[in-house]
Amino acid sequence: MARLEELRRQYAGRAEFVYVYIKEAHPADEWQMESNVEGDVVYEQPKRFEERLDLARTFVAEMEVETPTLVDDITNTANACYAAWPERIYIIGTDGHIAHKGGMGPFHFDPEEIVSFLDGHVS
Repeated sequence: MARLEELRRQYAGRAEFVYVYIKEAHPADEWQMESNVEGDVVYEQPKRFEERLDLARTFVAEMEVETPTLVDDITNTANACYAAWPERIYIIGTDGHIAHKGGMGPFHFDPEEIVSFLDGHVS
């Protein structure tokens, strides 16, 4: 998260950044990871939008996120449209179309692809 926040500041005025908070990747009631237990980030999958919104607020506060954060609806519309689970970077062009689709996280999630793309396309 820190690197994404740094990139948002680096490209301020040339590109807008936004997070979209989607469904939980490793909820306690589905597929919990030991690292989540150790890090005390154990949450159940929200069943209502208000619950997801509360988790998004917790994420923003705990991770000290300054980037505007949107929240996917409870039926996971954004996640389904962008194949975003568990994490993925998209760059949307000024024409409103996808200009770059990053690798699927966690193994292919790489914030440096933002640098490669924006340095080649944004002045």
